[in-house]
Amino acid sequence: MIRISPLGAIPALLREFGVAPEPLLRAHGIEDQEIFKDPEATMAFAMAGLLLKTCAERTLCPYFGLLVGQRADTGALGSVGLLLRNAPDVITALNELVVNLDLHDRGATCFLDISGNEAILGYEVYVHDVVGTDQVSDCAMAVGWNIMRTLCGPAWLPSEVRLRHEHPLDIEPFRRFFNAPLKFNAEHSSLVFPADWLPRPTQLADPTLRQHFLARIQEMRAYADQNFREQAYKMLVLLLGQQRCTSEQLAEQFKMHPRTMNRRLKDAGTNFRKLHGEACHEMARQLLRDTRRSLPSIATLLAYSDETAFSRAFSKWEGMSPAKWRKQGNRDF
Repeated sequence: MIRISPLGAIPALLREFGVAPEPLLRAHGIEDQEIFKDPEATMAFAMAGLLLKTCAERTLCPYFGLLVGQRADTGALGSVGLLLRNAPDVITALNELVVNLDLHDRGATCFLDISGNEAILGYEVYVHDVVGTDQVSDCAMAVGWNIMRTLCGPAWLPSEVRLRHEHPLDIEPFRRFFNAPLKFNAEHSSLVFPADWLPRPTQLADPTLRQHFLARIQEMRAYADQNFREQAYKMLVLLLGQQRCTSEQLAEQFKMHPRTMNRRLKDAGTNFRKLHGEACHEMARQLLRDTRRSLPSIATLLAYSDETAFSRAFSKWEGMSPAKWRKQGNRDF
């Protein structure tokens, strides 16, 4: 599931493009567009991707997801967003976003990677068989840009914006909004910015409000039903993209001994090898569908010894070679 609020601009945007929202939304099982005004409403993550994809097709606007995300900010994330807004500094806010995003978004994860003078705030879809992931990611990057401006003020700008989908025919809408160099066919969709923003105090933080939302998040967390298998799978997807995905490295992310992690995975009905295979399968499908990366490049990213080994594994999963799977049109563009 995913919180609907970040998608709240969809009905208005459809009207601006001359598309009546009611029949389009009803075709996706949404009988009342007022649901987009309900701060607590949710929808299936896969449905959100399909809806954004359909909207992009009906409006003939390939950057529809970007436009939706431009109109959302921290408020679209409910209590999580308000907690961020009242964090004492930027790095605390972003760490809390990483830890708590799953309370409102159970189809993707975000990450904060700090390397020297560079910080990377990224977003990665991890659920299976979602169409419109390019639209979802564009939307998420625009929301992330707005969040950073809320936290840092109007002086903040990314040094680079990385998008995992292919280079669009028209990049001007992306360049105009992000106001930064763009990189397409990237490993992850992410915002890159100078790390010296991280220790800076956030704009307009209220310590009293922060305590209120900390208590609210703790209450929500107490009722969250995410099991360890889902948490481990989500982390595996991120580690795969960073090419450091061993059992030991996964255990390190949970601050536990590998034997303890393996025992918890067993209790959850799986094991590292099986979960790793599922994550590789899903990431391979997304890279083949959403990007124009070569097969050797995908094989390297997923840590296969060569293209042949990758093709052999993919053929076991799908019953056909990755080249044939891609050629048959299993892609979003």
